[in-house]
Amino acid sequence: MPFLLLFSAGIVDAIGFIHLKNGLFVSFMSGNTTHVAMLLSNHQYGQSISYIGVILLFVTGITVGEMIAVLHKKNYRWLVMSAVSILLCSAIFIEKITVPMATNFVLAFAMGLQNIALRITISKAMPLTFATAFLANTGRELALLLLGQGDKQLFFKQISLWLAIFIGAIVGSNLMALSLNYALVVPVVLCLSITGLLFWLKDLTNDD
Repeated sequence: MPFLLLFSAGIVDAIGFIHLKNGLFVSFMSGNTTHVAMLLSNHQYGQSISYIGVILLFVTGITVGEMIAVLHKKNYRWLVMSAVSILLCSAIFIEKITVPMATNFVLAFAMGLQNIALRITISKAMPLTFATAFLANTGRELALLLLGQGDKQLFFKQISLWLAIFIGAIVGSNLMALSLNYALVVPVVLCLSITGLLFWLKDLTNDD
């Protein structure tokens, strides 16, 4: 499941980035944070508003997802992914009636929500768009392997999580060779499939 969710996030992030062609990500908040800091330092306040908006909407998505998770412990996974699917679908139609930035705002909110879709327990979330963390964990596990103290399975798990985002971004970039509307169909179908799978699996997970 984490690989599917990361793959989907990689696709959407690439779509959002290419859509605006200005270096604005919809799930990679580290890049947006650095960018907005540079813009503010250069007194480019107008340009920074879009980045600040995306960051705030991403956090808002996580907040809403967290509330859903706390209030609906048994069903939150498929409920959250249902909301993500609806938001991605709405982005297709929003693009046709408003400014391009509005689409990226919707995508950022959706990606914030998706970060809550998978957790070890209700109190310990697994961030799903934090590629830096997966690379850091890969380096840590590699160090332990070189010292003869590591676990190959953990090493391959961490690098595979990073690869899921990476490959998703490749797919998203290629999809944008068509159009935004066609490109978004793929993550919509993927998220709907994940929603169905999570609904089917909900009785196999505990309330924690």
